[in-house]
Amino acid sequence: MRVLLTGAFGNLGIAAIEELLRQDHDVRCFDIASKKNKKKAKQFNGRIEIIWGDIRNRETVNGAVDGQEAIIHNAAVLPPVTDLQPELARAINVEGTRYVIDAAKVSSLKPLVIYASSVVVHGAGKDSRPPIKASNPLKPTDNYSTHKIECEKIIEESGNPWVALRIGVSLDPNTRDANGDAFRKMFNVTPETRLEYVNPKDVALAQVNALKCPEAVGKAFLIGGGETCQVTYRDLFDAIFNALGIGMPPIDAFGTDSFYTDWMDTEESQRLLKYQQGTFEEYRKELMRSMGIIRWSVFLFRPLVRWMILRYSEPWQSRGKKSKIRNSKHETIIN
Repeated sequence: MRVLLTGAFGNLGIAAIEELLRQDHDVRCFDIASKKNKKKAKQFNGRIEIIWGDIRNRETVNGAVDGQEAIIHNAAVLPPVTDLQPELARAINVEGTRYVIDAAKVSSLKPLVIYASSVVVHGAGKDSRPPIKASNPLKPTDNYSTHKIECEKIIEESGNPWVALRIGVSLDPNTRDANGDAFRKMFNVTPETRLEYVNPKDVALAQVNALKCPEAVGKAFLIGGGETCQVTYRDLFDAIFNALGIGMPPIDAFGTDSFYTDWMDTEESQRLLKYQQGTFEEYRKELMRSMGIIRWSVFLFRPLVRWMILRYSEPWQSRGKKSKIRNSKHETIIN
């Protein structure tokens, strides 16, 4: 099958390319011609077709969609960029998706669209009892979740065959994309928040298997790793900070915000798409392995690195202010 993959060299994209090739599909990749993306593309030299371009350019998107029998649409801007640059994020996430779907609608091939949505469309986990189901109400809570819901609607109303995959927390253990904004957002989340991890390779397997599953067409599915991947943010934080060699930060460094993740009912998606292979413990071990050099480098400067990381924690930095306020109130009562 001739398959267009958007966002081809992102976190989920590389795994999707590998799985598409493994299942003998003809792969056309669409992504921004950045230095980083071109470097990633070299590993597939001669095995894939590449169209470099911006998803905000309708003409370029039309050319990418032309002649394709299916589209796996992964291209998107993620938090915290969706909050920091809302206009850019909307142009890529929503309008870019509209361009892809508009091109698919006029194609004589009526390509099947596999859309990479997210569990975030169901709102914060604290608002429901686990596991959540794909039939649960949609509850947008920020720009990103709003974009995903709008895109699902665009795809559902297109007239083309479609499958929406609402993906859980899918982190690549080999990624190095964390920055200050990501750490700030992470520290605001209460460690008790439930999440369901899913390996990017398992997501790719679900996407590619959906290409040949007529029973999945016209439906939305939750994509998570299953019971072995149902953990909390405390487990995730512990895995990440121990892999970095700095150890789990004090509990006072974390906030009380609930995040829009939860454990999921993946019985139907697993039955149809047969994708669940990885476990959270495997992710933890792979993260330890991939961060080995960094961990040894950090060892000598561990206190300094911990201090630098904790600078991004608003709860940790505000401890002194809260203490002064409490002491001030106490003095007022005494006086």
